[in-house]
Amino acid sequence: MITSAVEILSKQGLYKESGRLAEQSLKTITASGDTAEHLMSEIDYYDLKTMGDQLDNLIAYMNPWVQHLYAKNAVAIANTVRVVNKESASGFKGAVGGGRQLDMLRFRPEQFQNPAAAGIAARTTWIRNIAAAPQTAQVICAADAGGADTHLALAMGTTEAIIILGFANPSLTPCSTAIQATYNAQAYNIQNMDYNLTQAVEDFALIELKEPIIVYPQEQILIQARYSVNGADELQPIGLWIKMSQNLRALANS
Repeated sequence: MITSAVEILSKQGLYKESGRLAEQSLKTITASGDTAEHLMSEIDYYDLKTMGDQLDNLIAYMNPWVQHLYAKNAVAIANTVRVVNKESASGFKGAVGGGRQLDMLRFRPEQFQNPAAAGIAARTTWIRNIAAAPQTAQVICAADAGGADTHLALAMGTTEAIIILGFANPSLTPCSTAIQATYNAQAYNIQNMDYNLTQAVEDFALIELKEPIIVYPQEQILIQARYSVNGADELQPIGLWIKMSQNLRALANS
C-alpha cells in the first residue's frame, strides 16, 4: 500500500528541485462521452515538490487507507493545481504562500452549505439526522437562497478547484447507501456505499470513488445521497480545496 505522495510524484518525474514543466493539455471524458480539455500551466518543478511535501505532511497521521487514497492520486492533484494556476499564474507555495500563489486545504464542514437548511447556512458538522427515510437528499451544493435539498450546484470560481477522492462515514449506523454526482449538469452513474465491506479500520468506513471527481475552475458539482434508514449519518467527502492564498485568510470558512 502506497502512503506517500512524494513516492508517486518521484516515479512520474514530477518531484525535482529545479527546472520548469511546460504548459500541457489535460483531456477528460465526461458522462456524455464528450471530451473536455483543460490547460495545465507552465510551472516550476520546485512548486510541485512543495506540493508533494505538504501533501505528505497533511496525511502523515491519518489512517493508512486514507493516506493511500491521497497518495495514489498525487498526480491528479498536481494536474489540478496546474489547471488552477493557469489563471492564478503565481505557482504553488503552500503554507507560506501569499497573494495569488496557491495552497490547498482538506475539506471540513464549514466550507460547505448545509443542504438541509433553507437559505444560506454553512455546515457546523458532517452529521445529518435522517428522520424520513427512504429519501434522496443533497450532500454538496451551492450556498444560495434555495430551500432544504433544493439548492443549486456548487460552482467554482476562476482560481479554485476541488478534488473529491472518496467518502468516509464514521457513524456507527450509516444511513446513506449510495451517491450520485451531477457534474456540469450531467448526471454520473450511481455509486453504492458498501460500508459493510469497508471496515478496514474499526468504526471508519471509507469508500473510494470509481474515479476522482475533479471540479475545475468555473465548473459545477452537485452531489446527492440516498438514505435508506433513519439515524445520525456522518457521510463526508475526502479531498482537497485548492485556492489562492489570499482567499485562505477567513478562518470561519477557508
